[in-house]
Amino acid sequence: MPTSDSSTRRGFFEIAAGATSLALAAAPQSKAQSISIAGTSYHAPGVNPFKDPAYAAGAKMRMQEFIQRGADPNEVQRIFNTLTSLDAEPWVAEWTKLAEPFEHQAAELEKKGQMADANKAYQKAAMYYGIAKFPVIDHPAKQAAYKKDVENYLKAARSQDPPMERVAIPFEGKQIIGYLRKPKDVTHPPVVIATGGVDVYKEERATNDILGIGAAAFSMDMPGAGECPQWNTPDGEKLYIATIEYLLSRQDLDGKRMGFIGRSYAGYWGSKMAYVEPKRLKACINSGGPVHHTWQRPWLTGLLNEKGYFWSILDSMIYSNHLKDYDELVRTAPAMSLQEQGWLEKPNSPMLAMNGAKDPWISPAEIPLLLETGDPKTARIIADGEHVGRGSNQTQRVNRAAMEWMKAMLA
Repeated sequence: MPTSDSSTRRGFFEIAAGATSLALAAAPQSKAQSISIAGTSYHAPGVNPFKDPAYAAGAKMRMQEFIQRGADPNEVQRIFNTLTSLDAEPWVAEWTKLAEPFEHQAAELEKKGQMADANKAYQKAAMYYGIAKFPVIDHPAKQAAYKKDVENYLKAARSQDPPMERVAIPFEGKQIIGYLRKPKDVTHPPVVIATGGVDVYKEERATNDILGIGAAAFSMDMPGAGECPQWNTPDGEKLYIATIEYLLSRQDLDGKRMGFIGRSYAGYWGSKMAYVEPKRLKACINSGGPVHHTWQRPWLTGLLNEKGYFWSILDSMIYSNHLKDYDELVRTAPAMSLQEQGWLEKPNSPMLAMNGAKDPWISPAEIPLLLETGDPKTARIIADGEHVGRGSNQTQRVNRAAMEWMKAMLA
């Protein structure tokens, strides 16, 4: 159960690299025959999600995702064949066994001055630690894995080209941690804030697409994720306002040409910040994020039976929103609605909304609602796509078009 800030995310990683969380999330028994206790998903007796056909699609999707990140396919297969539950400790232990040899190898290579190879090994270790803490850091074992993820990522980042700058922005007595990269051979570039989602932290988010349009990329965790010092609450925009003000103060950036991309669960902030900062943000993208319908009881009730996330997506939402259980999520989520907050009829900066028409996690009704209200907007619904267009052969092309749209808006 979440406790005060002094013992939660705001204090856990101050020594390592900023801030993150020690809160534990829980969800009650659901029709999907699963229970969540102290941040760990427990399926009903006799249910093994790694073997149960009802979870097969989710298992396959996650395996492919981890392999795409760089995990050894044989090891991924072995782990998914061996584990019998999604309990945090055995999950973290298996992936940590894969991370540690690379971490040790990297340290030895660094001692020998072989920095390029060392940093590659550090990146491999960070990748495995990143999977170990997946999807959210709602258990002490996952928090420890994330700490190692950050440590190894920052060492590996020494080889990034263009280079990465770790930025710490003062925020309410804590720090907003972000990773800034600037495009080569571009003087005074525009800058794009990239954030989200609930289970993809800044260490896993590539920003080459932003650099490719000649803009600097400022990658940061969304509220309730990673090292973010702010939970995902209705007033979370203050986090991004502070970030905007910092980026405007940078003399090496053109803060007057600033964009914002919120992906997945953080697509919510891609829309909200368009209303909050209609003048200072020149373009905002909501890629697969909530607006109103996702926060309502009917949609949340439907998620009780959702198995394609493999874990419980409700647990990730509960953790990010700093809540005790599913009942509290249902009770408090409507306050997140941009419609209930009165934003949808207000002026907004140019907004692009994107998602798959078959998204099982975020209501596909969000984009039509945006188009029906307020200022005209640009939208793309991928007819055969799931969350953020996943599963469609159109997704990469649509994402490239979105970046070209951002480039045009920042010109």
